[in-house]
Amino acid sequence: MRKIKIIHIITGLPFGGAETMLFDLARRLSADNFEVKVATAVRGGPLVQDFKEAGIEVRIFEKRGKIGLGLIFKLWRFLRREKPDIVHTHLFGGDTWGRIAAVLARVPIIISTEHNTNLDEGWAKRKLKKFLSHFTKKIVAVSEAVKNYSVVYDKIRAKKIVVVQNGIDLEKFISSSEKDFGDPPIIGVVGRLEEQKGYKYLFEALNLIKTIPWILWVVGDGSKKSELERLAKDLNLRERIIFLGARRNIAEILNQIDIFVLPSLWEGLGIAVLEAAAAGKPIVASRVGGIPEIIEEDRTGILVEPKNVKSLADGLEHILLGSAEAKEMGARARAMAEEKFGVEKMVGSYENLYKELVNKKIT
Repeated sequence: MRKIKIIHIITGLPFGGAETMLFDLARRLSADNFEVKVATAVRGGPLVQDFKEAGIEVRIFEKRGKIGLGLIFKLWRFLRREKPDIVHTHLFGGDTWGRIAAVLARVPIIISTEHNTNLDEGWAKRKLKKFLSHFTKKIVAVSEAVKNYSVVYDKIRAKKIVVVQNGIDLEKFISSSEKDFGDPPIIGVVGRLEEQKGYKYLFEALNLIKTIPWILWVVGDGSKKSELERLAKDLNLRERIIFLGARRNIAEILNQIDIFVLPSLWEGLGIAVLEAAAAGKPIVASRVGGIPEIIEEDRTGILVEPKNVKSLADGLEHILLGSAEAKEMGARARAMAEEKFGVEKMVGSYENLYKELVNKKIT
């Protein structure tokens, strides 16, 4: 049987959950059965080199202008030359430009993975997603929450959506749930410095914790960095909040922290939460998107309402004061990650989906 040729199209390749998921998927697909290439619209993403070192060709078609008509033309020409069996798109830019180009190039099978939920998304984007869904064989939701969001808000037919939860490479993460808290305990947060991640509310919550020592490590970069540094200074927390920037060694960092927090306003599933669970950390996170599909309330972590500063402070304080309970939470989180969220399970689900769609096309 000949290999199934897949071209993934994604907006860019910075450090991010969707981009990391694509890297883990692309490099693990069976080389005997699949040929994989990646196309992106943004030059210079730090993951580009990782793909190349894994032997995966990355083609960069830079977007010029607001709409990206030139980018669509370049992608169309690329797809006409490559003749893939499947185009698989990711994130709004990749979904839009990639699906339009794939339709024009008459690619037989188009798949889109929906990585996120965003209730603030405008009607125009939702209308466009609904329109493009008519040309899409399957839409993959990374969680049940994303599937429900796509049905309710994007008006996508439920039978067109399949749920494949993200998985992570568990071998990269050593469970350190038995480790005693440091003095002071280190709280860690990993994510782009953008509004979605809710850093503002985290800083305000930490400002309410007056009697317990703590240090916060902020891992990530983004457009809100200067604003967040000013907020930390205004709250007189600048010496306790340490901005580490974007890092590759996430597993090593997670091994050093004591508590993981993710105060997001919206999420699809939350790769960072999965990684913290794999590292055996007690977790405090927002009750949004697919995060409740990872965290079992008061067993593997604590869920709080988004933007609720007092609730977030209470959750963090509860874990800071309960080291023994926190260890148990961390151990259960690791066991849950091993049972449900190994990367092999995710890759196997995608391989089966690709084969099923290609076989249907042939027959």
